Amino acid sequence: MSIDHLKSKTKSDQVYDFLKEQILSGAYKPDGRIVIRDIGKQLGVSDIPVREAIKRLAADGLLEIKSHSGARVAPINTDNLEEIFLIRLELETLSTRLAAKAATAEEIDILDSLVRQMDESIVQKDLDTYSLSNREFHQLLYRASHAQVLIDMIENLFLRSENSKMVFHYDPDRLLQSNEEHRAIVEAIRQRDEEKAAQIIRTQKESGFKIVLNALRISKMLQGNTPAN
Repeated sequence: MSIDHLKSKTKSDQVYDFLKEQILSGAYKPDGRIVIRDIGKQLGVSDIPVREAIKRLAADGLLEIKSHSGARVAPINTDNLEEIFLIRLELETLSTRLAAKAATAEEIDILDSLVRQMDESIVQKDLDTYSLSNREFHQLLYRASHAQVLIDMIENLFLRSENSKMVFHYDPDRLLQSNEEHRAIVEAIRQRDEEKAAQIIRTQKESGFKIVLNALRISKMLQGNTPAN
């Protein structure tokens, strides 16, 4: 795979985007080692842009850099995650409320298109595509608030917590319910109903965060890191 054909970004930016997607999608697992030379060879770039991208990802909290073992995907910290989810719940509820006022017609149409893409992914049982579309939906949703300070705060917390979702398997029934909630959010925004949009996203996030935290606790018990009661 080469990224030379992508001229709109620097090679460092392109490597950063590639590695970030691999981490957030779960392709790179927590504690997994990142080998600079292997990444450079895979993407057709020198070591320099890979090193630059790794430093940025470490600053984002997605990677850890240790002097003797190099870069590794940051482990999932359940204690920190609970706090992050609590803050994300409040910020994303606020951003959705603001999006109901500020979203452009084009943004609403794109949100609607992503819902339809997720419908198709569910039918095709394509969980990878569903996960990607779901992430794009929520990123566009908070960016549609057009409140840049708020967006920056959410994106920082998003990067530090999104890879936690790799610990549980998607339930088809839950996917259907979740996408109906997405559809209702889009309709509420189209109607400029701030309260309804905020309530739906809050309920969805509370449920989703609880599922992830429970899955993480079970995973830790199965690994013997936490004694079962």
